[in-house]
Amino acid sequence: MMVSKSRMDYSISEGNKAEDKFSKLMTSRGNSCVKSSKYEDIYKHIDFYVNGIGVDVKGNRHLETIWVELQNVKGNKGWLKGDAEYIVFDVVELSSFCFFKRDELLKFCSNITESAEDKTDYRKLYSRKGRSDVLIKYKYEDIKHLQIQQINYE
Repeated sequence: MMVSKSRMDYSISEGNKAEDKFSKLMTSRGNSCVKSSKYEDIYKHIDFYVNGIGVDVKGNRHLETIWVELQNVKGNKGWLKGDAEYIVFDVVELSSFCFFKRDELLKFCSNITESAEDKTDYRKLYSRKGRSDVLIKYKYEDIKHLQIQQINYE
């Protein structure tokens, strides 16, 4: 199953907007925020170094739908198994960046073993047809207890 070019363009655009917003917010709060190299972004799943700490920013997340990626579309380690210290979700309804320790999210996901029937299933392993990815869909409330910081941007 191929993703349409318009869907891919939309996803990239939303991700770039979230990253730009995140970078500006971090620097406005007096933090050093340095963009990672292309290699680090792709293979280590690090978007920025905030005060020297690796962060992966995930844009356009919603209270009812937060996907986490254990394995990417190519079958390689997903961002949840990357090298970032923190995963930061831009949760649209909260107008906030929500910070999670990547290793705590990964540990939380480790007990999920049941496979999803389709993409509407929560808290189950899901792979898109014709792809090698492995994802888990959560609601924000499912993972909120792991959140370590929330920064409003409006």
